[in-house]
Amino acid sequence: MNTTSTAHTSPRQRFIQNLAESELFQHYQKAFHTLTSLPLSLEATKDDSPIDSIITRKGVAGVVETQVPVRVGKNTIAIMLTGAVRLQPANAENFAPVAKALLDDNRTAAEIRGAKIHFEHAPVMEPARYEAAVAILQSFALQLGDSAHRMLFATATHEPEAVRNAKTFIHAHLAEPMSLEAVASAVNVSPFHFCKLFKRATGLTFTDFVNRARVEKAKRMLMKPAARITEVAYDVGFQSLSHFNRSFRRIADESPTEFRSRMKHSGPALMAA
Repeated sequence: MNTTSTAHTSPRQRFIQNLAESELFQHYQKAFHTLTSLPLSLEATKDDSPIDSIITRKGVAGVVETQVPVRVGKNTIAIMLTGAVRLQPANAENFAPVAKALLDDNRTAAEIRGAKIHFEHAPVMEPARYEAAVAILQSFALQLGDSAHRMLFATATHEPEAVRNAKTFIHAHLAEPMSLEAVASAVNVSPFHFCKLFKRATGLTFTDFVNRARVEKAKRMLMKPAARITEVAYDVGFQSLSHFNRSFRRIADESPTEFRSRMKHSGPALMAA
């Protein structure tokens, strides 16, 4: 392992690496390759180039590559990348623009022959089939985003003991009023030190983590058709319905009602009886 590169890996990159190595992504990566013969990778987003929607780029050779954002709430945390594929047959007519571009760039005959070999060996897929593959990736991105959301709240063994204990305490007392001072006291750390330690380990403030944990629990409860939204709000620890609705929309990018409706229409079997 390259210890230098590891030392410079950001918390976000480490989190995305863990997500890419998760059983869910590995299973889907294999299934996608079996279905399309294309590779699929997952990369952390860059702060200076956020991607909020699906982007398909087409090169001069007619080769396309698609980037599908994976989001947690309103934030894009990663992108899934498809392998390059052509949407047109590998014939002389389609290679002509490529050859012209290479000639205009003063490339040698050997380089053009090499490009032709690469052109002929690139995988080909009908446009309608490729669109279907991208649609499948879009659905998977939603599922992967939900998995990433849950991973944010999982207890990680590499975290400081005080943070692990705090997460356990928070999840056990979600329905109760909760303050940073109370949690810090429960894990025997001063509030000031706990605030810095928790933010450094999780990337979230204490308040944001608690609200996200409550929304995550609310999502599971809303999967039950008989659960009333007002009751769910109070059961997960919000002190008012308006605060619950605001927090839910800010974190999930949709209202509790919209979330329940989407789950119902995307798969009735997902809604617990």
